[in-house]
Amino acid sequence: MDFENNNVNDNIEVKKLEKNIKYIVLVVDMDDDIGRKANIKTPILGRCDCIDGAIKLGLADPGDTDTNSILGGVKLYDELKKEGKDVEIIVIAGHKNVESEECALKIKEQLDFLNYLYDPNFIYIVSDGKEDELVLNYLRNNNIFVWKKRIVIKQNESLESTYYLVQEFLHKTMSQYVPLIFTVIGFVLVMGALLEGLGWRIIAGLAGLYILLEGSGLTKSIRKSFKEGKESIEFGKITPIGNILSVIIIIIGILYSYKVSSGLEYITALGTFLYTIANPLTLGILIYIVIRFIDEVLYSEKDLITLFKGLFFKILLIFMSRELLLLFSGFLYGDISFIIISVYVAIYISIIVLLSAVLFSIRHSKK
Repeated sequence: MDFENNNVNDNIEVKKLEKNIKYIVLVVDMDDDIGRKANIKTPILGRCDCIDGAIKLGLADPGDTDTNSILGGVKLYDELKKEGKDVEIIVIAGHKNVESEECALKIKEQLDFLNYLYDPNFIYIVSDGKEDELVLNYLRNNNIFVWKKRIVIKQNESLESTYYLVQEFLHKTMSQYVPLIFTVIGFVLVMGALLEGLGWRIIAGLAGLYILLEGSGLTKSIRKSFKEGKESIEFGKITPIGNILSVIIIIIGILYSYKVSSGLEYITALGTFLYTIANPLTLGILIYIVIRFIDEVLYSEKDLITLFKGLFFKILLIFMSRELLLLFSGFLYGDISFIIISVYVAIYISIIVLLSAVLFSIRHSKK
């Protein structure tokens, strides 16, 4: 009888212990799809509200994977409830730029609120990707034991479903790089046409440098170093030096071109002057543009990709202008007809207008 009473007492103690343990099923939507698409503020607390949020998100975007994550979290919540555990389900969201400080602060605020409200012992994280697991370090630092549960969407193994999966992946992971990719492609084509072999070498060097920096993660490290450096050390702007150097090169080019063309007939002299001044003028303006770009990277809060797009576009304009100077000098020499120059001008203007429209439309859409 004493042995049976001991077993009963042990069972009662275990049940009391389980009731004192608080479980949380935490669904993380790091890029805030539920806020941007379904216009729902987080955190979302409770089973009914979470299901309602999943339905609204599913109606707004049936292909969004976060809908499956929320429903998967509800399923896990029901299973834990059947086991008699004290459990709650919660959905939190970050920001569309998952690597931004704003996203981290928003996630931290919601986690602080949940810790204060529930003081959980165990948390199940339900997610559809690696980015959502960034909250692990924060939770573990607060002495909370964490389980991870990855929700994988089941798809039919057909060409059509594969296409939509790839499309969704590209949209969610590559959308910020698409404008840069199209800009670089257009820049490569035009520069290759303008400078032939030299143009391709310039583009290969710039593209290779960017790929190396982005692939190795150095762009983030460089940007972080610049921000930390600005807080501790005052960097001197190099734009004034670049301006002086640019002016000196252009003045030397003008003087040299004038010397070479002096003594010739008026039309021939003008053609010689334009042909000779083209390279010094291009070099001087390039130095001015690149120096300003470096200062913008150091001091501006603009995105690095936006700055690169601006640099590519300005370089494109510079080399187009150089090519037009050379063509016009050839026209003055009598080597090129006016029709050919007109065709080049029309092509360059079309390229500039189209590229400008693409870049400006992307900026407005983001805003």
